[in-house]
Amino acid sequence: MLRVDSGTKVVSFDVDGTLVSQEFADCVWLRGIPEAYAAKHGLSFEQAFELVKREYDTIGENRIEWYNIQFWLRKFDLEIAYETLFARYEAEVAIYAEVESVLKALKEAGYMLVVNSNAATEFVEFQIQPIIDLFAHVFSATSDFGELKKSNGHYARVCEILAVKPQEVVHTGDHFVFDFINPRRIGMTAYYLDRNRNAKHEENGTDGFVISDLNELLDAFELI
Repeated sequence: MLRVDSGTKVVSFDVDGTLVSQEFADCVWLRGIPEAYAAKHGLSFEQAFELVKREYDTIGENRIEWYNIQFWLRKFDLEIAYETLFARYEAEVAIYAEVESVLKALKEAGYMLVVNSNAATEFVEFQIQPIIDLFAHVFSATSDFGELKKSNGHYARVCEILAVKPQEVVHTGDHFVFDFINPRRIGMTAYYLDRNRNAKHEENGTDGFVISDLNELLDAFELI
């Protein structure tokens, strides 16, 4: 485990797969919307799922609309508010067990905590509501900057907003490109979170920055 630079001021986190599990988002997109479509058109869930999934795939994740739940509710002409869907699956929101204690330890040590996610703001804020007060800022690439993914430019803009240098920021997330490669390209320190321990990065020299849960960050920050 490679240690964090002593000049670090900001600690940044991804959301889905990092702070929370994927179940809630999957329920909204892959259960709630197809169920609403099935009810409106008198279809079976299986028929509705296939139609909805086909439309998702037609738009594709390389268009900004793909991330916008309001767009999909309008497209499918569904008379249900996203807040209703969120409330229906609230029980599926699962913050990983170690998250709150790690965040509190970092905040008590004097670091500014921020969120950097590809997900739309409404998804992010709903899922992290129990811990949102621990964060100074919540950034969504899609909602705030109109970007499809967390690019080098996304991280650079976040640094400008926070008035810090990239070298003063540590980011952690579970996507190798968006959460590890891209922030490193502008000079941030980044840790790749591999909760399933499937990563094999010894050959490219990144193994010192691979962690399996957020508790390992406390070691990197020498807080344990």
